[in-house]
Formats: sequence, C-alpha cells, structure tokens
Amino acid sequence: MEIDNNPNPQWIQDETDKIRLSLLNELHRIENEVNEQFLSFKTDFDLRQPKICQTSKIISSDRQLNKTRLFIARNSILTDLFQTSHIRSLRNVFVAVLIIFVIQVAINDLVGNGRLNLHFELIFQCFANLHIALFIWLIMKLCTSVVVFMGFHYWSNNRISYLKNAKYLILPCREIVKHQLPVASSLIVLLEQLRQLMKTYSFVRENVEKVCLQCHKIMELNSNEDNDIEKITSPDFSKYLYFLFAPTLIYCDTYPRTAVIHWDYVLQMFGQVFASIVYVYYVVVRFCVPTFENLNQNEITLPIFITVLFNSIMPGSLFLLLGFYGFLHCWLNAFAEMLRFADRMFYKDWWNSTSFAAYYRTWNVVVHDWLYTYVYKEIFILSGRKNRVIPAVCVVLLSATFHEYVMIFALGFFYPVMFLLFGVVGMAFLFFLPRNKGVVYNILLWAFLLIGVGLQSCFYFMEAYARKSCPPNDTIWDKVIPRSVVCRVSLPSTKLLHIDL
Repeated sequence: MEIDNNPNPQWIQDETDKIRLSLLNELHRIENEVNEQFLSFKTDFDLRQPKICQTSKIISSDRQLNKTRLFIARNSILTDLFQTSHIRSLRNVFVAVLIIFVIQVAINDLVGNGRLNLHFELIFQCFANLHIALFIWLIMKLCTSVVVFMGFHYWSNNRISYLKNAKYLILPCREIVKHQLPVASSLIVLLEQLRQLMKTYSFVRENVEKVCLQCHKIMELNSNEDNDIEKITSPDFSKYLYFLFAPTLIYCDTYPRTAVIHWDYVLQMFGQVFASIVYVYYVVVRFCVPTFENLNQNEITLPIFITVLFNSIMPGSLFLLLGFYGFLHCWLNAFAEMLRFADRMFYKDWWNSTSFAAYYRTWNVVVHDWLYTYVYKEIFILSGRKNRVIPAVCVVLLSATFHEYVMIFALGFFYPVMFLLFGVVGMAFLFFLPRNKGVVYNILLWAFLLIGVGLQSCFYFMEAYARKSCPPNDTIWDKVIPRSVVCRVSLPSTKLLHIDL
C-alpha cells in the first residue's frame, strides 16, 4: 500500500481560509469589546459632568456655564451599589445595630418598669398636630398649583405685570407659631414651603423667556396687517402639575420616563423611610435623652462640655446618615418610581469628597442644581464673569440663611449654630482648605463633618432642655438669646465658667 506524500492543494487552501476566518472573527470580537468599553467610559464620563438646566443655556466663553442640565435615565448611586453583596452587608450592619437598640431599650423597660413601653411617645410628640401641618401643606399646594399657574397664564396672555401674594411667605410661619407645632410637623411645613418656592421660581424663570420670545416674534408678524393675530401659548397645566410632584427643582417640559411602575420597590422605599424614623427615635432615646436629662441636673464645666460634645458626635453622625438615606435616597426614589421619573441622580458620591467644595456640590444634587442655575450663574454673569468668589459666597450665605430659617421655626427659638457652622466655618473651609485629592483629605473632611454635626446636636439639645427647665422672662430677647447661656451663669473662683441648666 502506497502513501501519497504530496499534500492536497485544495486541503491546504481550505485550512488556510479557516485560519484566516478565525483570525478575522477574533479581531472583530476584540474590536467590538474595545468599542463597547470606550462607549461605556464615554457615557460614564459624560454623566459625571456638572449639570445645568437644558432650557436655560447661557452663551458664554466659560466652559462651565455652557454645559446644560441634561435629564437622562439613570439610577441613584446607592441603587447600583446595593447590587454588590459587600455594600449590602454594610446596610445589614446598620439593620443589626437597630435590632440591638430595640432589644436594649426593651430590656431597660423590663428591668426599670417591669413592662415594655411600646408607645413611642417621643415620635407622637414630634409629629403632634400632624393634621394641621397637612392642612397647611394642602393650602400651600393649592396656592402653588392654581394661583401661580393661573397668574402666569394671565400674564403670558395679557403681558401685564402683577404683584405676587406675599402672604404665602408669612402664612406657614404664622400657623406654626399659632398652633405651636412640634419639630417634625414644623419641618414638614417649612421644607415643603421652600420646595414649592423654588419650584415656582424655576417654573416662572424658565417660561418667562419663552413667552417674551413669542411676544417679540408675534409683534414682528403682526406688524403686517395681512397676518392674523396669533395667540401666545403657555405650558400645559398637566406639565406644571407633574413638575410640582417630580423630585427635581428644575422645570422642563419633558423628562425621561420609565416604562412601568414597580410598586414593590415603592413600598420597599417607604418602608425604609419609616425604618429610618424609628432608627432616629431609638438613637435619641438611647443616647441623647439620658445624656441631656442628667446634664440638666448638673452644672456644666469645660471638661463636662467636651465630654458631652464627643458623646454627641456618634448620634449626630447617625442623624446625618439616616437623614441622607431616608430622604435623599428612599423618599425621592419612591416618588420617582411612582411618577416614572427616570433621572434619579439626587446625589453623587459625596462620601468620597476631599474638599468641602466637592461635598457641597455632591451632597444634595437636587438643591445644588437650583442654586447653581438661578443663583451662581446669574450673579456670575451680573458681576461681569470675572470673579467666582462673589457668586460662591452668595450661594453659601443664601443656603445657610434658609437652613437657619427652618431651624428657627422648627425648634421655636433662635440659636444660630447652623448658620455659623455652615455659613461661616463651612465657608472658611470652602476657600482656605487645599483642594487636593487623597485619602488624608477625605479623612480630614469626615473628621470636620462629624465634629460639626456633633456640635449641632450638642448645642440644640442643650438649648431645648434649658428651655424646659429655665423659666421664660416674657421679653422679646428670650426668643433671641440662648437660654442655655444666660439662664444660670456664675463665675467661680476657679476661673472656670459654670453654666447650670
């Protein structure tokens, strides 16, 4: 039997074609993967850019002011992070701590009182007269949705200026003082008042320019007598009503929408909001009430104050984290899901910030967009586009003023701790701390932030308990001067200032 040692040319050609096709397919696969990775990188890069309202673009040589507020479909950062088991474990740690708090308070009730105390008096006390707060909210919502829209519609069709009703600014504060609403109920009214004011300003500000452009165009067209008179069109009421409930403060005619509503996700978010409220309750009962009740019976020296201050850092830090998670993540995501609002970047990765400037920009993106669009940019343009310090100072002072406004009427007394820490100390950190990246600067920011929230918790609780124990003097200065400072002050021979609460 003979073996043919001569190779078949056709077989060689077939094998060569197979190898060539295999190489081409592999090159195409690599090329597609590279393109997908580049597209993903480009998309992530675009999403992380500063945002401005799309409907209020301002032509400027400054590249920061040229960028528009772009609403696109995206999840909140924590929504994506919770897909990772390691991040979910951190949330589980907080849940475990809450369970421990519940068990500890229950054991203390059993040992001290012989029975469980499940009445949650503190929560009901903070949310007392909730029906009055909701009625005030309904009045404000009707004024915002009907009066403002009808007034703007009347102005846009008649071009007649009108004065706004200033009672909207006074009514909530007057009703809070009249009915002596507690902290939680007052916060509902005050925060909703500010939210509706910002939404109203955005709606008017974004549509006035459109109406003026239409007026100018119609006047040009109507200069010819042969043309019919055109009517000015104003935004639909349905769009305005949707904007009033949407979790954004920047008005646009259209927003990206999701296809369906996941009601299980809505219930989950509202359930976590309720869990955050219960968490705050147990933190107050476990750490704050015992500390300041015992402090009320002793004189405060400098060592005692420092001890109380550092004991207030942990509960103050939990208030910060629970407020962020309960409102900025859970509450806003719940409403976004119910309204099919697809752009859910309500915050950025503020926990990775290495400067207070980055922290202010990323902590609350919803409010930051409004301040940047209608305060920072406007003042920057009016100042001649030469100085960024002036608009930045105005933004910080305006934000600090309204934060202090909320605290004054929610707590029922004037104690400008929030304004001093936010508007003075925070502004100093904003301009004088170096803006370098690195772990050290992130640690420093967290240290200053935790000390700040500890100071706020310490001073506000001290003043609240001082107003319970010290008698009022029935003068206007009693509401202005902190009672914890002037109630019982003595100068002992040891040269230490003692303040008895």
